[in-house]
Amino acid sequence: MKKIILITLLLVSGIITSAQAPHLFEHTYPVIETENPEIRSLMDSVSIDSIKANIEHLCSYHTRRFDSRYIWEVQDWLTNRYEQFGIDSIQLHDFKINKPDYPEETADNVIAVQWGTKTPQEFVICGAHYDSWNSDGTNPDTIRSPGADDNASGVAGILETARLLSHHTFDRTIIYANWCAEEIGLVGSTAYAEDCAAQNMDIVGYFNLDMTGYLEEGSDIHVHLMYTTQDSLIANFVYNFSHIYFPEMPIHQNWLAWGDSDYSSFNRSGYPAVHPFEDVYTSSPFIHTRDDILGLSVNNLEQSKRFTELNLGLVATLAGINNDGVEEFETTHVAVYPNPTRESVNILVKDGLQQVLVCDMLGQTVETLHLNNETKVVLNTSTYTPGLYIMNIVTRKGITTKRFIVLP
Repeated sequence: MKKIILITLLLVSGIITSAQAPHLFEHTYPVIETENPEIRSLMDSVSIDSIKANIEHLCSYHTRRFDSRYIWEVQDWLTNRYEQFGIDSIQLHDFKINKPDYPEETADNVIAVQWGTKTPQEFVICGAHYDSWNSDGTNPDTIRSPGADDNASGVAGILETARLLSHHTFDRTIIYANWCAEEIGLVGSTAYAEDCAAQNMDIVGYFNLDMTGYLEEGSDIHVHLMYTTQDSLIANFVYNFSHIYFPEMPIHQNWLAWGDSDYSSFNRSGYPAVHPFEDVYTSSPFIHTRDDILGLSVNNLEQSKRFTELNLGLVATLAGINNDGVEEFETTHVAVYPNPTRESVNILVKDGLQQVLVCDMLGQTVETLHLNNETKVVLNTSTYTPGLYIMNIVTRKGITTKRFIVLP
């Protein structure tokens, strides 16, 4: 959580309101009247032990400060975790810091993409920053900064969401994101959101997790939901979902008087975004210190579990779960050649082709082919910009993701 002391709550509200950008796309959101049994089952599968293990591992790094030597190890660990889940493609989104007194290079944003089957050009994103901060001292490599609540708790929630949803299929594409350099001004998420807007990427909603594990003694679990007035539609969806699935849990809008988080990067780039938060008045007093540890700063794993369940349910509902259980497609035989290529790519399948979607490494749709059960199609790549592309191939037997390179 980026911490900036501001003068008044009114000033914060005014700044946020003036900074928001018009939505690039307009979407409607589901109205929920009863629980979906499959989504309830997925939410019930969220594991406190899994959340705790991920928080413990993230806190085991001496620091996760963005300019420390340890941050690259954290990036690699996150990448490996998504690979273990079998996510379709994992991308490293590079960006520059562009701030005085800080190095230009840092670890990347980690972007894990699970392609949708019906409208893959529409994206539902959930994210959390993985860097930490300690306000005492200046040496990025020596100062201890475990960052349990801020923000290992949020990252653990995104990882648990990905672990459970990765075995299911959805209408829309889901992106699980971990941002870097949040603590010096939302740098990583801002760079990504601005790139998405520049590419005219259709993001239906962004859900942020940042600080989910601290609960003041004597308090009941509740949610302070942060969003701008412009994002009332997606916020109403969150309220509706929460009231159906967690009728006993209070949830209402509030504002941080002392900082900001990555949901604002998306809002300011024209995308609807919300941020469920532990409490704006009694959040963890240990963040940005060496005492942001499990047991002290993350003192209520049941609350972290609840926030993860909420995130998972919102993402699964908005993405549109479209199967009756775990994916059970037969093996799909697909050949893509030549690879690398310059002029064209041949796509050969055993079972009928229904759709080919080509995206660049940002996730922006480059080309979509709607087919009628052909067994072979030739994709013209002569006008493609040289680089790496992701191909989402839908056949009668299932979905296959392939990568190919277009040479200069």
